Amino acid sequence: MPKVEMTLGDYLRVIRKRKRIIILCLVVVVLTSFYYVRTRPPIYRTSAKIKIDQRKSVATILTEIITWSPGDVIASQTSFMKSYQLMERVAERMNLVNPSQNPAEKMAVVKGLQDQIQTEQVENANIIQISAASGDAQQVMNLVNAVAETFVQVHFENKKTEASNARNFIKAQLDSYAQELQDNEKALQEFKEANPLVKESGLSAAGYVQSDPRLDSAKQELVKAELELAALKSRYTDDHPAVIVQKRKLANSRQNVDNLAGQIAVQQKELSSKEIKLLQLKRNIDTAQEIFLMFKKRYEEARIAEAEIAQDATIIEPAGLPSRSNNPSLNFALLIGVFGGLMLGFALAFVTENLDTSLGRIEDIEEVIKLPVLGIIPSLSLEKDKKTPKRKLRKREKLAERDDPGKSLIALFEPTSIVSEAYRALRTQLEFTGLKKIGNSLVITSSAPGEGKTQTVCNLGIIMAQAGQRVVLIGSDFRKSMIERLFGLKRSPGLSDVLMGNIPWKKAVNTATDIVMGGLGFERVISTPGIENLHILTCGEHPPNPAEMLSLPGMKKLLQELKQNFDVVLLDSSPVLPVTDAAILGSMTDGVLLVYEAGRVSRHALLRAKAQLENVGANIWGIVINNVKAKLIEDVTPYQKYRYYGYYREKREKPS
Repeated sequence: MPKVEMTLGDYLRVIRKRKRIIILCLVVVVLTSFYYVRTRPPIYRTSAKIKIDQRKSVATILTEIITWSPGDVIASQTSFMKSYQLMERVAERMNLVNPSQNPAEKMAVVKGLQDQIQTEQVENANIIQISAASGDAQQVMNLVNAVAETFVQVHFENKKTEASNARNFIKAQLDSYAQELQDNEKALQEFKEANPLVKESGLSAAGYVQSDPRLDSAKQELVKAELELAALKSRYTDDHPAVIVQKRKLANSRQNVDNLAGQIAVQQKELSSKEIKLLQLKRNIDTAQEIFLMFKKRYEEARIAEAEIAQDATIIEPAGLPSRSNNPSLNFALLIGVFGGLMLGFALAFVTENLDTSLGRIEDIEEVIKLPVLGIIPSLSLEKDKKTPKRKLRKREKLAERDDPGKSLIALFEPTSIVSEAYRALRTQLEFTGLKKIGNSLVITSSAPGEGKTQTVCNLGIIMAQAGQRVVLIGSDFRKSMIERLFGLKRSPGLSDVLMGNIPWKKAVNTATDIVMGGLGFERVISTPGIENLHILTCGEHPPNPAEMLSLPGMKKLLQELKQNFDVVLLDSSPVLPVTDAAILGSMTDGVLLVYEAGRVSRHALLRAKAQLENVGANIWGIVINNVKAKLIEDVTPYQKYRYYGYYREKREKPS
């Protein structure tokens, strides 16, 4: 199908054409929704809310190195509520498991509770909502409350354990440094008792502990002199007086630093090893004492923090007993079902339309096949009772055609029907497009069997005869001849007998007298005007080689004689694709008319039939769309359809 933009009319056409799919999807989805709501057990849902405050303490515990933001705390606690550890405590609290139970069974119970519970943070607040759903309202309330209470208890226990662990850690460090301080003090006491003459020297101690301030000042003067010399050299040469003076100052500064360093070195050498040992012992005591006092302070803070721990996770909204189920209402389910059914139906309708390789629109046929549509023949069912179910109608039509094949000759028995009017429109198109310009011999065929070519050729012949044209119908379909059955004639003698030379064509042709005396009945035929202009040449006996029979030189000679004796020569041929009969006849006649049943045969078959006819030089005049339902006749507006129906009913009601 050509790629064109679909208009609103195209969408409406698809909806009308595929309305059965849409209605079926709508009914199925609505019934499924109704069944689901009616048969689904009631589901009850309830929830509880827990507020978690930030940790507050008088002192900062030493072990707390990382400070978590409130958002991180809430996120971690939200996940912890569904953890296996907490759910196991919940299962024990609700007596769902016991210590002696099989581990696999216990795990299955806990996993079931995990799947039943949902936790989420309430927006950006430090509140967590716990919710669950179940078919038992009492059970779901007990479960949610048990989770909330267990979490509060476990959270408080964890805080107590954390504070206790911190206090114990600080106590262990405090005891360690207290022992170290005692050891250092004992060592100092023993040293003094062993060396009573060794005394502290403030200067020596200072010189040992830190550098001499005189040396630091001298070094600063040296650096300052070097910088001034560098600044003078950037402006003057080495022989400039200012540079020479500055060099002397620099030399004096260096000499001063060297002298002070020597003096300090001599002083430090004078310190005895015992004085140095005494200084080290006193320094060790000072260090141990500072650390001991720090840990003692931390220990007291940890004791206070442990004593003042409060419950910072509280239940602000316990779960209540749900009074009504959480199932969707019937009206809501039906509304969703209607909406979903329509959406699914529309989707399947357009998918089916895209997958449909047949051609239904006149524009599509003309654009794809590159041939004009000369006629649109409505379905014969349009003349039947509209209230009769289609399945019964088809069965009735098959029985009627078997008992009376002439029912298909609607142009003969119901000349005022819309189908007869369609054949008149086709006759008019043929007169102006081919019969008056090209020739009067026309093969009517189709791409596949069952598209209504025999019905078309017979009714078209009757319509042309009613218009005063001398018409001869030739049953050239040796495979499955139908013309003699429709008109109630004998099959022999016919075309095969003429081609074999057994009888002249003038004696083989059936006239109005033969038709009147045939199976259609005298009263039905004699009342039709123009029937005397209709002549029929049946197919005769079926030959064993139909294609070779039609290729005989006598066939072309016969067509020339018939064209000279009749105004119009119509040939009913076999389908194009299964056999070559239509291609042979198409090369001998003035034109070919392709019958196409919309929605039944794919476009590929129609294109292939056209190609085969063109390969033998056949002149294809156009296409007739046959058996079209009223909803697919897009060129007829609804007003025109009603007018035609009204005209038809009015004509039928007059005789009664």
